[in-house]
Amino acid sequence: MEMMSKEKYVEYKENVISEIRKRLYHIIPKEYFQEKFGKRTPNYIKLLLVRETTGYLIIRSTEPDEVISTEIGDKEVVVIPSRKLKAREKLTGLLLCRKFGVVHPDMEYNFIKQAIQLANPNSLIFGDSVTEEREAIGLPARVLYEWSYSLRPKNEIIEELTHNALSEEGTMWDKERGAHRESLYDIQYVKPGVYFPQFITFPDITPEGFLHVLISIIKTTRYGAQSNVMDANIKNHTVAVALDQFEPAISSYVLSREWDNGEVILDNIKQYAVEKLKECSKVVKVDNDTEKPITELMQLVTDLLNNEDKLKEIYKKLLNDSIVYLIECKIIKKNDVSDYLGKLSI
Repeated sequence: MEMMSKEKYVEYKENVISEIRKRLYHIIPKEYFQEKFGKRTPNYIKLLLVRETTGYLIIRSTEPDEVISTEIGDKEVVVIPSRKLKAREKLTGLLLCRKFGVVHPDMEYNFIKQAIQLANPNSLIFGDSVTEEREAIGLPARVLYEWSYSLRPKNEIIEELTHNALSEEGTMWDKERGAHRESLYDIQYVKPGVYFPQFITFPDITPEGFLHVLISIIKTTRYGAQSNVMDANIKNHTVAVALDQFEPAISSYVLSREWDNGEVILDNIKQYAVEKLKECSKVVKVDNDTEKPITELMQLVTDLLNNEDKLKEIYKKLLNDSIVYLIECKIIKKNDVSDYLGKLSI
């Protein structure tokens, strides 16, 4: 059995953790993970995703009716800022932590009252800070998100739709003025069937932390503005995992800039992105004729999602790691742990 960290404030089944780690190490070698959260090491895991729009998507910033775009060479492309992807997946991660009782019941997304509330898996991995106490206390993210750029130009993937603001009667008639309202407005949408490659980097992560992020990505399907009245509008495809001592110099911007305007279908994009990733990475794990590491990884996630008892052990281990790390950083004290755990519903 693999040796676990000696500090144990939360009981978890070490044999279950060892079993899960063994399966994960078969895909990504142990050397690329940390045993516990601490000092960073020169080992990087870089995840290649292709995000496919499966419904209309609104990505906007300063302009309420226009998508975010930029020029790359001689084309204008649509851009999804990293925070608009990370925020949704961080929220999914928080919901997972609530499900397994490893987060303070009073904690809300981006609203942390006390330093002790930082002792949870989601804050430790996605990064967080105390919002109410005078003393500024923050945790850096252990997962690094990048901006994502479309491969095709904006004019090919955007549709502008006209909307109106109806009265209580469901019409545009203004009874006081005796005339129709002038309440039409246009919104730009990214159409379904558009692909956005993106890289997510792990410079310092434990096996359980990596799985938490991966599950949060897979279980998130709604992104962008007005998501409460939109379809589940993005499907996330996990394509490859790059492993190196230092971060590979590649980004979604580079992929968009060097795209050769070939047929934009998922298989072509996967092949193109993997080839570019191989040019600058020591090791790239990708499905091929002889091995299926990405299929194995997705099967591991599926098996965990279908076995909540085992999945809960991962979250108990992550909670313990969170407490240990915050004590080592002198953010919380050992004397506070017992009272904190009593408020959780593990």
